[in-house]
Amino acid sequence: MEWLLAAGGDVNAIYNFNCTDKYATPEEWTKNEGTPRPILGYIDLIYGLVIMVLYIPCLLVMLKKENIRLSCFKIMFLLGFVDLCAIGVNSVSNGIFLVEGAVYCSHPTLIFVVGAFGLGLWCAACLICLILVLNRILDILFPTLVKKYFSGSRTLLVLMVPVIYGVYFTMLTPPLLFTSKYQAWFFDPFIYENKTLEYQNYPHTANNLFIVVATCMLYGYFCAAISKQFRKRLESTNKKSHTQIFLQSTLICLVNFIAAMIYVYMQFFPVADFVIVIGHISWQLGHGCPAFIYLFMNTTIRSGVSKFFFCFKVRVVQDPVTY
Repeated sequence: MEWLLAAGGDVNAIYNFNCTDKYATPEEWTKNEGTPRPILGYIDLIYGLVIMVLYIPCLLVMLKKENIRLSCFKIMFLLGFVDLCAIGVNSVSNGIFLVEGAVYCSHPTLIFVVGAFGLGLWCAACLICLILVLNRILDILFPTLVKKYFSGSRTLLVLMVPVIYGVYFTMLTPPLLFTSKYQAWFFDPFIYENKTLEYQNYPHTANNLFIVVATCMLYGYFCAAISKQFRKRLESTNKKSHTQIFLQSTLICLVNFIAAMIYVYMQFFPVADFVIVIGHISWQLGHGCPAFIYLFMNTTIRSGVSKFFFCFKVRVVQDPVTY
C-alpha cells in the first residue's frame, strides 16, 4: 500500500505496475486478458454472503458479558471479525470479479487496495490462530501462566500484536492481485512476461511457512495433551469434549495449512489450474469454516445463537410492526 500512497494514488506510476504499457483502457484488458466465470463467481458470492450471515450472530454471542470476559472469547471475537472482513475479499469481491472476468488492470486501484487488505487479514488471522492455540494450551495445562499473560486487559495488549502484524503486511508489503484467468490472487499483476519473481512477497512466504506450520504443530501438541489428560477418565462428557476439540483443531489446521502451502508454491512455480482452485477454496474455508465449527461443534456459541434467534422470533411475533 505504501507504493500506492507514494505514487499519489496513481497505480500506473508504480514501477512495473503500469497497465497502459500493453493496452490503453481497462476494458481492453478485460476483453483480451480476462476470462468471465459467472457460475464460479456466483458460487463464491453466495458462499461469502452465507458465511457472513452465519458469522454475525456468532460474534454477537461472543460479545455477551459472560463470554467476552474470558480471554479465549476475546481472541475468538477478533479472529471472527478478521474472518468476516477477509470473506469480503476472497469470496464476495472474488465472486464479482469472476463474473466480470476481471484482471488486475481492469480495476487496478480497487484490486490493489482490496488485495492489500486481503493479504493483511490473512496474515493477521494466522497469528491470531497461533495466539488462540497458545491460550488454550496455557488455560488447560498451565493455568497459572494464562492468568499471567491473558488476565484482564492483558489479552487486549496481546491482541495488538496481530493487529500491528496485519497492518504491516497491508501497508508495507506487495499486495495480492486478482486475475480471472487463473481464478485466484497472485502477487504478479501479469502485465509483463517472465517477471513473476520481481513481484514476490517474501514476508508472506515466511508467514505461511513458519506461522501456519507452528500453529499446526501446537494444535497437534494441544490435542495430544488433551488426550493424555482425559485418557484415564471414562466419562462420556469428557470423551465428547475431547472429540469436539480434536475435530475443531484438525479442521481449522488442515484448511489453513493447505491454503498456506499452495499459495506459497503457486507464486513461484507453475501449477495445474485445479491446484490453484483448491488453494483458493482452502483460503476461503480458512476464514469461513470457523463459522460452521462454532455453530455445529461449540456448545456455548450454538446455544447462544439459538437463544438469539428464538428471542428475536418471539419479539417479532409479540411486537408486530404496524403502519
